[in-house]
Amino acid sequence: MNTFSPVKGETKMLDPVEALETDKMRELERMAIENFRPRGREYDAQSVMPMENIRELHEAGWLRATLPHEWNGMNSNVDSDEDPATFLQGLRMIARGCPGTAHCYQVTNHCGWAVHDLGTEEQHELFLKPMLSEPYLGTFVGSEAKRKHMYMMNTSAKKVDGGYILRGEKNYATNGSALGFAIIFAAIEGVENFLDNHQMLIVTPDMEGVSIDTSWYRPNGMRCADSPVITLNDVFVPDSHVLGAPGDYPRKRWQGKFHLGFTANYLGATEGMYGWYLDYIVNKGKGEAELIQMRTGEMKIKLDAAVSIFHDAIRAYRTKPIVEAELLAMAAKSIAADVAFELSHKIIHAAGSTALFDEFPLSRYLRDLETHVLHAGHDKTAQIIGQSELKQTFDSTLQR
Repeated sequence: MNTFSPVKGETKMLDPVEALETDKMRELERMAIENFRPRGREYDAQSVMPMENIRELHEAGWLRATLPHEWNGMNSNVDSDEDPATFLQGLRMIARGCPGTAHCYQVTNHCGWAVHDLGTEEQHELFLKPMLSEPYLGTFVGSEAKRKHMYMMNTSAKKVDGGYILRGEKNYATNGSALGFAIIFAAIEGVENFLDNHQMLIVTPDMEGVSIDTSWYRPNGMRCADSPVITLNDVFVPDSHVLGAPGDYPRKRWQGKFHLGFTANYLGATEGMYGWYLDYIVNKGKGEAELIQMRTGEMKIKLDAAVSIFHDAIRAYRTKPIVEAELLAMAAKSIAADVAFELSHKIIHAAGSTALFDEFPLSRYLRDLETHVLHAGHDKTAQIIGQSELKQTFDSTLQR
């Protein structure tokens, strides 16, 4: 097994390319293409959680990919000295079959990772232990209507004896209809600075005052990544459910750890669409057409370039200063999005209109990509990189 040694130390780590060559990764890709993709039509039509896919991922251990080995995880995340790549490459493989399922996987793994690194032993027992025996899903919920900044919350947390009173409305709560727990971002009342007042609170669906509206989420794409509205009506959150200290999420740069999750989804979805296109074209007998050959070559070149910078960005989290790594990850995310849009255009023109019929997955790939790229603020990413180049103030953790 090949490894590389980062500048920051002597620890050997699994290279992103080598992470693709394991038996478990090949099996995950097979599962995504043969099982997840055929189910996508029904999930998309009904706009429901892909629970069969989720159960298969749980049984194979993938819903704990970011957790340490002692929690029966794979110890894979961009902070890992051992394996920064397997979690992200797994996300990419899942997205080849179903981008919505990949996003559900991404979000619950991020939640488990944060609870492990920031949480107490009691929180580990409450919110990580259930992940060992069932698909116990988490969600990060910062998004809300009329929010002015990623770290400035309208949702409020009022300190009272023994905990907080939480009030507000959150949206885009991925995994919401099958939720085990939600990490809610709120502003502590009476604290003005938006970093000092940013607090994470863990909420469960059975708490009094918590309601989940699953009818709201009806997007054009990513329809099975169910992301409803959560209303918090004077919810008492005990001190035992307070995750980390005020400001931990922005100050410890957690949002910047997630750039490559979006990159992996864009890239995997594009690869899934491209792989389907190749089979479709060959079966149609169009492979000998020179124009089709040229367009296919152009697509392959673009994909290879996007994969290369994705792998470099994974390595950068262990080999470069954190801001440089975040900026490279943002560049990888932006390039993956651009390649997704370019290949979408080329594929539909090369494949023809019949390829867009509902019986084929192509239209779902197209809609999932369009919706997901918009969700992560594609234009904002380029602006932040431009700010860094022009020596302006910037925050390379921001998504939108």
